[in-house]
Amino acid sequence: DEIVDAMQTLLDQGKIRGYGACNDNAVGLMGMKAVGAAAPCCMQNDYSILNRRVEENGLSEASAPPLANCGFLAYNVLAGGMLTGKYDDPPAAVDDPDADRAKRTAADPRGRMDTRGWGLTLGRYRTAAARDAIRRYERLAADYDMSLAELAMRFVASRPAVTASLVGHTSLDQLDASIAAYRAAAKAPLPRQLLWDIDRVHLQNRLPLFANDIAASDWYNEGLIGERIP
Repeated sequence: DEIVDAMQTLLDQGKIRGYGACNDNAVGLMGMKAVGAAAPCCMQNDYSILNRRVEENGLSEASAPPLANCGFLAYNVLAGGMLTGKYDDPPAAVDDPDADRAKRTAADPRGRMDTRGWGLTLGRYRTAAARDAIRRYERLAADYDMSLAELAMRFVASRPAVTASLVGHTSLDQLDASIAAYRAAAKAPLPRQLLWDIDRVHLQNRLPLFANDIAASDWYNEGLIGERIP
């Protein structure tokens, strides 16, 4: 309540025109709206072809015009780089069984996944379930003559609840590829059959970021990244 009231004060003073909230859900959004002060004009959450959790927790519906009328900004659209294919071979440095190669990769990282801090933090994108889904999406992309990264970006751009996407780059070539993907998304939607094939993968592997073979006996109601279980 204090945060929302403070945002309303800043709005009244003309110091801001709006504010957003990050990593919250439908309950949080509607709770902020219920305070009676101005609700966020935009929510920002992790969302990608690999992580469609906001479709499961009601945030997409809560953001709709008849309810909170709130924009949605998707981040990690490329799942920390896993949806570019650049960590296929060799794998991220923190996962590489070849210690010498891992050391060389860490010294000249391809992106965040090759750094120790981010590599460990973003481990959720490299679970066995996530890797399985990525391989299946790679095959779908190839079937439709596009890269995995293009498929991932065009999928997110096609979702009605998404206002805009945050996409990071480590080279100008990647920036050019992103621009081309979004131009293609603006010209035409993904084929209906491809969208259904994506949904078929999703239906068989709904939340791969939260599925993990690692579950220590003393974690007690927490997953790998501290998420509450159940």
